[in-house]
Amino acid sequence: MISYLTSLFPQAIRHTFIYGASIILMKSVSLLMLPITAFYLRPEQFGQLELLTSIAMICSILVGLGLENTLFRYAGTNVDFDKKKQIAANILILSLLTGTLALAIGWYLAPSFIEFTAADISVFQLRIILVVISFEGAIAIPLAWFRMQEKVLLFFLATTLRTVAQAALIMLFLSMQYQVTGVLVACFIAAGLQAVILSLIMLKEVGFSFKLNKCSEYLNYSLPIVGSGFIAFSLGGFDRWLLAAKFALATVLLVQPFGMWWLPKRFAILKQHQGTLKPSHYITIGITVVMSIAVVVSFVAPFLIHLLLPSEYHQTMTYVLWLVLAMAYKEISELVNIGCFFGNSTTGQFYINLTCAAISLSIMWFGIVQLGIWAVVIALNVAYAGKALLFYLVSQRKLPLPYSIPKLTMVISLGVTLIILSQFIPSSWGGWGISVLVLVLVLAVAVAVALTVKRDLLSLNKAFG
Repeated sequence: MISYLTSLFPQAIRHTFIYGASIILMKSVSLLMLPITAFYLRPEQFGQLELLTSIAMICSILVGLGLENTLFRYAGTNVDFDKKKQIAANILILSLLTGTLALAIGWYLAPSFIEFTAADISVFQLRIILVVISFEGAIAIPLAWFRMQEKVLLFFLATTLRTVAQAALIMLFLSMQYQVTGVLVACFIAAGLQAVILSLIMLKEVGFSFKLNKCSEYLNYSLPIVGSGFIAFSLGGFDRWLLAAKFALATVLLVQPFGMWWLPKRFAILKQHQGTLKPSHYITIGITVVMSIAVVVSFVAPFLIHLLLPSEYHQTMTYVLWLVLAMAYKEISELVNIGCFFGNSTTGQFYINLTCAAISLSIMWFGIVQLGIWAVVIALNVAYAGKALLFYLVSQRKLPLPYSIPKLTMVISLGVTLIILSQFIPSSWGGWGISVLVLVLVLAVAVAVALTVKRDLLSLNKAFG
């Protein structure tokens, strides 16, 4: 099967598997570190780490400034490689400057923040995490550049070696009884080394180029992405506190390798001879992958819940299926939004995210008393489904792509139907048999769609030489 898929999309499949391997390795190391940190840290110290992690996630959205997407947009659409390198160098230098500025401001305000919030962390700990965040651009931009240049092995080494080194340092400092501060110092050392090495590698390749007049253009494009990042973070928080969402988020994790391959390439593919034809085919493949994975998760997750969790948690199985559907809508929206990022402004996608978040919060606010958890589940489905639809409509208006509507309708309709029907499958050997038959059907449909897309891509390549 792997060789067959490789014959369909040799490079895409190979790169996707490498990205997937890096994700699996990083998640595995993180999972293995949990019992180790639990052995050395008290519950209240875990609370400190959680607080610092939340601060880091929020600040990283701001410090990153959406410049990764800006790099994909401006360097990806330029066919002149020398100009690509100039754009990449300019964005890297801009990210380093913004990181330095953010660090200076954060360093100065750290004592006031601790005093104002009465957070149970020290000024030193907060400042360490702010230094780590300031490395965001020096890490994210080179990694994005490697993905654009299809240097997947370099990406794999850069991410996995940092993960392993950080884990080793954490174990070392914890064994020396440095506790939370030791964990933060380990992150600082690993991130600092990665930032320096990656920045030097990228600067050696692209050279040093910084045009101040271009910064306003890049920031005009990227700032609405920052706003959308904050909205997505706040909306995503509602699905993270549900136990069922832990299983549903497997959909996002399994789709992530395809997105890591596709996002850096989508604008470059638009500039090829095939124009808008080729991207529409790849997006169709992406949607097929999303729905196939969502169906698999919806059939497997209930059995895992039944086998691994106590009986009082079995009622969460119904929530899982609907949250899987919500995650599928979310991933589809990330594929069909290409038109909202193609121009010189990204305000359209910001307003779409804002509108969907407002609708979702309204449903939660007015429905939580009567519906309980179902209000959250319904709100997430409405928000992400609406987001996918709005992104499709607005993107098609800005950048019309020749999608095969019958093909997409069949894939999405079949996927949604199977996900909904999966809640009626009994948790028995008979249920397992039905699930296997359904999964074979899903695989057959996915291969059939892939075959038609392969045929279309081959005809395009022949037509345009």
